[in-house]
Amino acid sequence: MGRECDSLDLDAGKRLSVIAGTDGLAALPQVCDPDGRWRRARPGDGVGESLLKLLTAAPATRAVGSFTLHSWASRCALGERPITVDQTNESVIVGDAAVVKWATHLQEGPHPAPHRIEVLRANGFRHMPSPWGLVTWRPADGPETLVVSVDEYLPDAVDGWTWAVDLIAEAAHRTPPRTGPAVAAAAEVGVVIAELHSALSVTATIATQADADRWCSAAFATLDQAQALSNSATSALLRERREQIEQILGALGGLAGSTVIEGHGDLHVGQVLRHDGGYVVTDFDGNPVLPAEERALPIPAVVDVAGLTQSLTHAAIVARRHHQVDPGALIAVEKTVRQAFLQAYAARLAELGHGELYDAAPLAALRLQQALREIVYAARHLPRWMYVPDAALPMLLEERNSGGS
Repeated sequence: MGRECDSLDLDAGKRLSVIAGTDGLAALPQVCDPDGRWRRARPGDGVGESLLKLLTAAPATRAVGSFTLHSWASRCALGERPITVDQTNESVIVGDAAVVKWATHLQEGPHPAPHRIEVLRANGFRHMPSPWGLVTWRPADGPETLVVSVDEYLPDAVDGWTWAVDLIAEAAHRTPPRTGPAVAAAAEVGVVIAELHSALSVTATIATQADADRWCSAAFATLDQAQALSNSATSALLRERREQIEQILGALGGLAGSTVIEGHGDLHVGQVLRHDGGYVVTDFDGNPVLPAEERALPIPAVVDVAGLTQSLTHAAIVARRHHQVDPGALIAVEKTVRQAFLQAYAARLAELGHGELYDAAPLAALRLQQALREIVYAARHLPRWMYVPDAALPMLLEERNSGGS
C-alpha cells in the first residue's frame, strides 16, 4: 500500500491516512479488520460516515495534529455508496445527503480551495453545492493542502458536457435553429459566474508587471508544447500561423495594473452542474496544469470568463461529433450561445457594482491559450479528445481574422 506519513483517527477502527506510494501522496480512508490489519476502506465500511460525525461534533475550524478540520456541517448521514464515473480522486455518497471526496492523488500545497470556499461562504455565494467541510493536512516540510472535501449531494445534477452539449445540439436540429433554451441556459450561467466573481471581489488586488510577464511566458510555453505534441495537421497550422498566434498571445504581457481576484481558475462547462435548483459551480482546486504555488495566486476575472466561453465552443464541437446536426446551424448556435453568456455576465457584474473586475480585451488571447492547453492535454493524457482542439483552433483564428473575440 505504501508508507504511512500521517493519520487522523475517526471512530474506533477507522482513520484517514496520508500514504506515500510510487505515484506520490494519497489521502486514503482506512479500516481495521478483525485481525488488526489496516486496509483501504470501501464504500459501506463507514469511514465517510465517521468523518461526517467528526465534522458535526464541533462545527468550526480546529487543528488535530497536522490536520485541520474546517467544519460547517450541521447533521450526520448514514449509508454509503460509490460514485462510479471516472474520477481523478475517489468519492462516496453518504446518506444521499453528502459527497465525501478523498484526495487519492494528493496535490502539493498550498491548496486554493479552503480559502476560496471560506470567502464564498462569508459573502453569501449560493450557487455552489453547500459545503459541509474540508480537511487539510500540513506536512512537516511543506505547505497545507486539501485531503478531504465534503459537499451537499445533488442527486439530479449533470455537468455541462451533458447539458450544454444537449442544448446546443437540440437548438441546431431545428430549422431555423431554436436557440431559446440554450441561450437562456448560457445567460443564467453568465449571471452565476458574475455573482461568483462579485463574492470574490473582496480578494481584489492589482497585477504587477511580473504577473503579466508570467502569464505571457506561460502562454508562449504552451504554444511551444502544443506545436511539439500536436498531430501533423494542427502542428502545420501552428507553424503557418505562428506569427498571428504570438501576436494574439502577446496581449497577456500588457495586463500589468489590471484588477485580479482569487478566481475559480479552472472554469469550464464541466464545472457547472445543472440540477432542479438551477446551476452551481464546483471544484475550486485551481488550474491543475499550473505549479502548486501558482494555483493559489490571483487572476484577472477574464481568465474564468475565457475558460467558460471557450468550453461552450468545445461543447458545440462535441455536439457535432455525437449528433446529426447541420454544421452551419451549429456554428450559428455556438456564436449566439457564447454571446448570451458574455452579455449576461457583464451586465450582472455591472449591476452588482463590480464591472471594473472584467476587462474583455485579453479574451481572445486567453481563449486561444485554452485551446492550446487542450492540445497538450489530449496529446499527453487523452488522445481521443484531440478532435476538439483540432476543430477549435482554426475556428478561433478565423474568428479573429473576421474581427471577433
